[in-house]
Amino acid sequence: MTIRNLDYLFRPRSVATIIDSEFPGHYAEVLQRNLHVSPFEGTLMQVMAKKRSRFKIGPRVRLDKMPTVPDLAVICARLDLVADIISQLGELGTRAVIIAPSIRDRLTAEESQLLLKTILETARLHTLRIVGPGSGGLLIPGIGLNASVAPVAIQPGKIALITQSTAIASAIVDHATSKGIGFSAVLHLGESADIDLADVLDWFAEDPDTERILVQFDNVAAGRKFMSAARASARNKPVVAIRSKQAGTGRNSKLPFCLDDVYAAALSRAGWVEVGTLGEAFEAAQAMARLRPMDGDGLTILANGYGLGSITADILRDHGGRLASLDSATLLKLAEVLQSRIPLNNPVELPPAISVAQWAEVLAVILADPNTNALMTVYSPSPFASSSEVAAEIGRAGQVSTQNIFSCWVGGHSMQDAQQIAEAHGLLSHDSPEQAIAVFTGLVHYYRNRELLMQMPPSLPEGFSTDLKQARAAVAEGLEAGARILPSRLMRKLLQAFAIEAVESRTAASAAAAIEVANEIGYPVDLGLVLANAVPFEAVRVNLQSPSDIHIAIRSLRHKARTLRPDCRVSGYHLRRSAPRSGVAPVSIGVASDALFGPIIFLGPSSAALAGKGRFVIGLPPLNLTLARDMVLRSGLADELPAEVRARLECSASAALVRLSQMLSDIDEVVAVELDPLHVETNGVLALDGKIQLGKRTRKSGSQRFAISPYPKELEHRLNWQGEKLLIRPIRPEDEPMLGQLLESLTADDSRMRFFVAMRRQTHSQLARFTQIDYDREMSLVVIRQNPKGKPQALGEARLISDADNRVADLAMVVSSAFKGKGLGALLLQQLVDYARARGIATLRFETLPENKPMQKLGHKAGFVMLRGSDPGILSMQLQLAESEEG
Repeated sequence: MTIRNLDYLFRPRSVATIIDSEFPGHYAEVLQRNLHVSPFEGTLMQVMAKKRSRFKIGPRVRLDKMPTVPDLAVICARLDLVADIISQLGELGTRAVIIAPSIRDRLTAEESQLLLKTILETARLHTLRIVGPGSGGLLIPGIGLNASVAPVAIQPGKIALITQSTAIASAIVDHATSKGIGFSAVLHLGESADIDLADVLDWFAEDPDTERILVQFDNVAAGRKFMSAARASARNKPVVAIRSKQAGTGRNSKLPFCLDDVYAAALSRAGWVEVGTLGEAFEAAQAMARLRPMDGDGLTILANGYGLGSITADILRDHGGRLASLDSATLLKLAEVLQSRIPLNNPVELPPAISVAQWAEVLAVILADPNTNALMTVYSPSPFASSSEVAAEIGRAGQVSTQNIFSCWVGGHSMQDAQQIAEAHGLLSHDSPEQAIAVFTGLVHYYRNRELLMQMPPSLPEGFSTDLKQARAAVAEGLEAGARILPSRLMRKLLQAFAIEAVESRTAASAAAAIEVANEIGYPVDLGLVLANAVPFEAVRVNLQSPSDIHIAIRSLRHKARTLRPDCRVSGYHLRRSAPRSGVAPVSIGVASDALFGPIIFLGPSSAALAGKGRFVIGLPPLNLTLARDMVLRSGLADELPAEVRARLECSASAALVRLSQMLSDIDEVVAVELDPLHVETNGVLALDGKIQLGKRTRKSGSQRFAISPYPKELEHRLNWQGEKLLIRPIRPEDEPMLGQLLESLTADDSRMRFFVAMRRQTHSQLARFTQIDYDREMSLVVIRQNPKGKPQALGEARLISDADNRVADLAMVVSSAFKGKGLGALLLQQLVDYARARGIATLRFETLPENKPMQKLGHKAGFVMLRGSDPGILSMQLQLAESEEG
């Protein structure tokens, strides 16, 4: 994953259009027209690519001479000429190209792939980055660049639009432009042979001109890379995605979910909001441009007329939203304004004859309510207060309020002026309550997903103990026996090692033997049939209380077997102890493997339940209790139980999911798990049946199999240092205030040595970038002590960022000005060097100012050597930890 040379793509000073002289094409014509009518102040060049005669030696194509080296080139040529063109551009110094739609009519799929491989190999020789092939181009309104075939001119704004479809990009841009919404950039990725969605997300995550990101995509190629970039971008900026559902990825008999469900879970875990239709994408673009931050999910609905507010409230509840509980003082003021003796509540339904002046008063009262986090106004045509006048009042109220107002105009043509007035005041305007509620709940989901994004599950278990020796012994015994499915005895042993209880199943050859087994294991029991030749038979009779119950169950099951499987004889009976009955229906939990995102964990109703309530939900490991509880809440499996019981059951189910996640981290050979039925009790869970599938160990072990890196708890350690008790650990999101205090405490000179400029105060976005990291590609170690007031204080911080291949890493560090010269810097540097060596990084490097002698001395002591830097005002130091790939 790298953003190397993407500044040449998004901030070019010169652009060349490379046109195939034999097949110029309509694309090149439209592109040239757009470039020359755009207000781009850089250099524009039109360059012809002429095919050499077959008797000439050298490349097959020759480029016209250019007045300057283009930062960015847009290639409009046949695919078989592109590698030669890129080679010549790379030798000149061009570092970014867009490959337009290529003429492939005469190429087979194999020929296209071979040409693409050659193009990429040629580009890598010059560290040249490629968008496409098949890209519709790029627009950067802030610098006046339109290097695309977009038919609509767009205005500058703060939204970056990334798409895999030119048609959808054009539709979104056209709609947004009609609403006065601008963009920081619009990019069509094409086939993403080099620069992919993850790379672009990384760029926009740090782009100061972009505040929000809107993404349209169908699929991604690398799950872990995508999740790393998706989470990084969402940590600081709202991201909304519209994704096409995949044909042929529906549910099957083996799994209760499909690929689209997995994508939805991944986007939610990344902190994104997903919309399902193009209309919702239009709404999202407007919302991203107009919405303010929101500090709660309580919505107050204000409607002019009885019934309209109630319908809107019903829609809100159906979407899982929450009505605000209006303060008693607010209700008294509303009754006074409306001169109403009818008890008021939320939704606030205004009398039909309300005037414009009363609208203004009611708006002021509600927006002052301490429990209202957002307001939704619903207006239908009224002869007493015109829609235009009401819209103006709502708009004025919105301009002085810090809360979001969602305006909804129910009607037809007569509502258009009101909508335009509301939008002119910066408000969202909707045609129906359904649209307005969808946008509001999308905003609520965004904040919920942001909270989940901040969760950093540890790589080591917390709150429960595991018996890894027992777990690995059970798996080893199963593998030695050649088992692909772990036998029941070993499955119970493995589950018990992770504190998940499983019922032992016993077999009896006759009814009398079945009663003896029941007497041994204790009533109540569950009983099923064993058919000859291991033919499966799913019917089970549960909660049998006595021998007579067993006789009745056997007769019933044998009769059913004769009806359903007349060709099979009954060879015995299996019995198990019945699970306790908590009041919640049995559930199914387990693990499946997704080709893109790796292991996933699922929870849902049991297949054994006759009328299982709830729904299947998916989570991506690693899980902690917060993430697991979110899965349980989303499943709705215990919604109808009393609150106290529900809370205890949610705790038990959440703990089981976390333990399952830990099993995946610790036991590489576990590839699939299904515990069904599983009974959830207030004191734990009990699996009545299940299976665990084993597989061979791959090169990706432990949490490396996951699409999301866990918090590396194993790197935490405590030490005594010069009379201080210190904790060194990886940085966490909640460390933002502590890190901010450290950086603010630096002297101006120390700040300049670290950042090359004096930066005493960091912004929230900068601190979030420092503390909310992806541990797979970046590491930050912070040294913490307890200050005299007993609060944690950061004394120093050191970070390492590796390249896409995990071969070269850049490091930087800072030590509190009050603790300089005491050896803390050397301690931190050695920690990072040890970490880099363990990660297999070959080269460590850092840059420093010539006058920063302490840092240079520290580097020399650790084995770093001085190199000549590209900037004469900056020194570069490097440490070789292993042989490079070239060496």
